[in-house]
Amino acid sequence: MTVVNDLSHPSITGIVDRSPTAYSRPTILPIRATGTRAPVYCIHPIDGLASCYTSLAAHVDEGRPIYGVQAPTPGEDSKSLTALAAYYTDEILAADNVGPINLLGLSFGGLLAHAVAIDMQGRGVSVDSLTLLGSDPLQSRAVGAPTALAHELLAGMSDDIDRSHAEELVAVATHNETLANRHFPGVYVGDAMVVSSDGYDAGPAWHTFISGTVVKYLVPDAAAFGLVGSLVNKFVSRTFRAGS
Repeated sequence: MTVVNDLSHPSITGIVDRSPTAYSRPTILPIRATGTRAPVYCIHPIDGLASCYTSLAAHVDEGRPIYGVQAPTPGEDSKSLTALAAYYTDEILAADNVGPINLLGLSFGGLLAHAVAIDMQGRGVSVDSLTLLGSDPLQSRAVGAPTALAHELLAGMSDDIDRSHAEELVAVATHNETLANRHFPGVYVGDAMVVSSDGYDAGPAWHTFISGTVVKYLVPDAAAFGLVGSLVNKFVSRTFRAGS
């Protein structure tokens, strides 16, 4: 599979800043490229990076490829979350147009994965599963608080992130926060798994936007793949016990 970030792609117009000072990264990040089962595409959280999903591979059947989907440049300037989802659909289908596809997202990535799933269904693409981790369809931060967001992002950066690009990552996160605040989700036709952290169950909020069974779990930390990885594997393999 060839993964290319092609700035001549027509769908990228108005989405990517072509400034020569901006560093770039591949939109599709291979986490595990081997396997013959339907792949899992993990949509980036608010900072635009998909490296947080690398530890998921240890908990998902080795016969299933796993890819991260990440913001291609820090200058990404999508006008809406729906437009960004459509661009990511283009990139996923360019990399893997066989289908079906499993989608997963953490926090902001869950909101974006839901939008990608809807866009794919609108194009007749089969979505095998949708997994939403620590994600709330309507929860938004207060607009106009970029300093707080920057501090939170920098504090949460892992050691494998190049901090020389911290300013660019904060810009991506701030922009994505704005997109989330403006976004009202559509309806995904199918079943979904919603994993929430103890203290806040987002499952009921997702019911309005999912036309199917919502499989809900509460765990101490929805972002800890050591806890949720086995749930993800069961769900994408369709061995979960349905319930709402």
